[in-house]
Amino acid sequence: MSEPSESPVVEEAAASSDYFSKIPLWNSDGETKRFEVMADELSGRIPVTRLESWRDVTLLLESDFFNRPGVQLVFRGHRRHDWGLMPTLGRVTANGIVSEALATAQLDRFKRAVRGRLNDTGLVDEDDELWAVGQHHGLMSPLLDWTYSPYVALFFAFHKEDVKDEKDNPYRALYVLDKSFLAAHEGETGIRVFEPRKDQHGRLVNQAGLFTFSPFDATLENKLASVLTDDEGFTDEQLKAASEDEQPEILARYICKIYIRNEERDACVRHLRRMNVHHASLFPDLIGASEYCNILTAEAEQAAEIARQATSAAAAASATPVAAPQEAGPEAPAAATASTQSIEDVLRAPPEAQQVEPGRIALMALEVSKAIAENKVVDWDKREAVQARLRNAIRVVLRKLAYPPLLRDGVTERILDLIKQAPPGG
Repeated sequence: MSEPSESPVVEEAAASSDYFSKIPLWNSDGETKRFEVMADELSGRIPVTRLESWRDVTLLLESDFFNRPGVQLVFRGHRRHDWGLMPTLGRVTANGIVSEALATAQLDRFKRAVRGRLNDTGLVDEDDELWAVGQHHGLMSPLLDWTYSPYVALFFAFHKEDVKDEKDNPYRALYVLDKSFLAAHEGETGIRVFEPRKDQHGRLVNQAGLFTFSPFDATLENKLASVLTDDEGFTDEQLKAASEDEQPEILARYICKIYIRNEERDACVRHLRRMNVHHASLFPDLIGASEYCNILTAEAEQAAEIARQATSAAAAASATPVAAPQEAGPEAPAAATASTQSIEDVLRAPPEAQQVEPGRIALMALEVSKAIAENKVVDWDKREAVQARLRNAIRVVLRKLAYPPLLRDGVTERILDLIKQAPPGG
């Protein structure tokens, strides 16, 4: 699968816990509401639901809702919660939509560029197959990658770490699409499902992959939503008769988005590896083999480094507070006002925190102190934007070092209270 394109920038508030608390938590019994259409920039018009752990994916997939007779579903994984269903060629347009002129020009360029470079020269005359080859080699295209395997999609959602210094990413995401419906109603939707006949590198077979083409000048999401709610075109009688509160679950049969709490990424990747879903199996070439080895080596070294740092931090935890950075103009950092030891005491206080190794707690305290020193400026306690940045920086450290998820928000607020109460420079 190709890396999804970023959606337009979404307000930071949209990624807050308040926003996601409005999205229904998935339940298999169907007795309470499971989907909602948020109709905003982040979730769009696609029905959404929420899981608080990747471990709940299996229960969701085993439910009757995702095992409807005669329905074949396909899946797509996104590392970030705020990535939409934009093909890579949409990145070069202002609105993320691919026009026919843009796609034609791109394909014509590619046809000229691959002359003499294809083992199968007949591909030049098969536009869909050539798009698939280009997509595999990084060509910006109007295609979207999907897979028949939800676990392959989960791999693509979780296999990469979050990027340092990017916006907070509290959830990752899976998209689910009713391929059977699209195949039977291409005339109404204009959305084509394409499964290449040729797979020179074996990736499509191993990833159970396929593609969708959306109509030019429309996104898959908007086109599908428009068709489903068009009384004069395709009509779902049950949807037509449903109340506003019932409509999201009916729409979710065709397409939905599942937000999955961005926790325990390493455990998720290890679990999938035991299911033989990993780089070496999904990318059956030398690149995949190399990446597989790189990941195993990096994981081993990371574990060793955390152990070394934790030992070091534990020995230094009761030392002096973090030194204040030098002043730098109008955004001059404020003096550090809470010691690493006092932050460590806050982290250790909840009984549930006893499950975390003492050395790791000490390391967290050290990293939190550094994050505070880097983000706290003069008058920070009177500036909501700076406080939000501090909260985010603390949460990122706690998530990265696997502090218990249910404790993070409360501990973050207690740490902020701690540095508010500490004497200046103390």
